[in-house]
This record gives sequence, C-alpha cells and structure tokens, in this order.
Amino acid sequence: MKDYYSVLGLNDKATEDEIKKSYRNLAKEFHPDKNPDGAEKFKEISEAYEILSDPQKKSNYDNQKNNPFANMRGGNPFGNPFDIFGQMFKQQQRRRGSDKVVDVVISITESYLGSDKVVQFSRNTKCETCNGGGGEKRVCQKCKGSGQISFKTGTGFFGQTVIQSCDDCKGHGQIYIKICNTCKGSCTTPKSEKISVKIPHGVDNGEMLRVQNMGDFQENGYGDLIVRINLMNEPNIQKEGDDLYYSVLLNLDDLKKGEFEVSHPNGKLTIKIPELLNTQTPLRVKEKGFRRNKVGDMYLEIDLSINRNQLVNN
Repeated sequence: MKDYYSVLGLNDKATEDEIKKSYRNLAKEFHPDKNPDGAEKFKEISEAYEILSDPQKKSNYDNQKNNPFANMRGGNPFGNPFDIFGQMFKQQQRRRGSDKVVDVVISITESYLGSDKVVQFSRNTKCETCNGGGGEKRVCQKCKGSGQISFKTGTGFFGQTVIQSCDDCKGHGQIYIKICNTCKGSCTTPKSEKISVKIPHGVDNGEMLRVQNMGDFQENGYGDLIVRINLMNEPNIQKEGDDLYYSVLLNLDDLKKGEFEVSHPNGKLTIKIPELLNTQTPLRVKEKGFRRNKVGDMYLEIDLSINRNQLVNN
C-alpha cells in the first residue's frame, strides 16, 4: 500500500493543518507549469492530498494501513476459501469484457464550470465476421454445455460434492469446430475510439467517471470506460476540497483604489480591500468556491509589490 503520509513528507500523526500546508508547499514546487519534470510527482502529491484531506477517506485509509486484514470477512486473513473459489467461478462464467481506464487532464476552471472533453483510446470490439463468437462451436460433451463438472469426495458424514470449471472447454460450455479467420478465435478486433465525455461541476482529482459499454468486449458483453480525472492547478489558483485559493499581487494603485479584480471562473469579481490588510491571513470571500456537498469559499493570499519611491512621493 502506498504511504500517502510519506508522499507529503509527514507521519501518520500529522494534523489537518499540517497536511494542508505540506500539500500546498509541494504543489507549488512540483506544479508542471513551474517544474516541467514534476508532473508525475505533482500527480502523486495530489492523490495523497485527495485521500488525507477527506475525513472519511482518511479514516478508511488509516484503518486499512494499520490493519490490512480489516476488510476481510470476520477479520480472518485467509477469508473463506470456498467463497473465493465461488467468486472465481462466477467471474469465469460471466465473461464480461474488461473495463478500460483512461486519464483525462482538466483545469480548475473546467472542473468549476463543467465541460465536455474529447477522449481518445483503443479497445477490443466485437468481431463483425463471427459476431463475437470466435468461430463455429459445438456443445462440450463432458459438461453438457454447463461449463462445470461436479464430483464427490469423502464418504458418509464427511462426503461432499465439489463443483469446478470443466477442463475440456475451460468453463465455456462449448468447444471450437472452426476458428474465425479474422479474430483467430479471440472474438474481438481492435478499434480506435474518440468520444466526448461530460465533465460535471466540481469533479476532483482522482475521481472516476463511468461510460457504460465503452470498454473491451469479451463473449457476453462489453466492459465500461472509466475516465480518471487528473486535476491540474492553474497558475496562481489551487483547489483544496471545495475551496479555491488564489495568489494575488497588489500594488500601490490597488491600495489607493481600495479594491482590485480577480478572474473567477464565473467572471471577474471586485474585491474590497479591508482597512487593516494582513498579508499573513488570506482574505475570505464566502460561497465563491465549489458547490457540492457544501458550498466552498474563495481565499485570496495577498502579496504586495510597492516601489519605495512611490511611497516617498505619495
């Protein structure tokens, strides 16, 4: 299991403020706009923060990290062996196609407004020549088309019936007579796809969007396409939970006017400068963040750029 605390340079005793501070410092250092070689590290940092900044996700992660057997039935590290075989058999019988996972990079503005992204990927589709059958088949004589065989073990009170996959047809229930020349029995042919995926408001880094039946084909149907979101912070803008953080540079003219403008995804906002401006404390603009489970805020981290001669002349 990946150690998300180490990724952020922390230990598992780190507080919420320490997690947030470490993430923001590392995100600035490895943001691809400032560090061309930092894309992978930035992605790893964002993934760690996504887990550790959410109380429920953090709790689940900590429980699993400290007790790797916590999610297993009854706390038994070996689980139920008969249940494992049953699951394997069901998966084999189902033979639905695999899901495809593709990564999509979006900006904070695209997440805020929602957007349509074109996704390109390759997948295995149903072979048109054999209609996904792989060729001509006959019913397996050993299992009579069921795909499974049973036999008894033990005697008397200790006797039991064991069911397993048929070794003649490999659990398919049918055996090839003639294999399709197009797909060579694979039932599929490769295909390049390009589709438009709707990105909803507020989608966050690491979240998954599912597009049904756009995955790989395998005998009894298609898997799904899983679109994994990679949220890239924009220059001077970061997303933390449902809140937006802006880095703003003010000059003397801004201070004289008593206000300045910020380019918010919904349009420009005019921000009043308080009489007592403390650059160590971000300005909070209520309800200008993301609207999901709750309404987030916008925080403005102020920096000043003032020419000393301007102060003397004024």
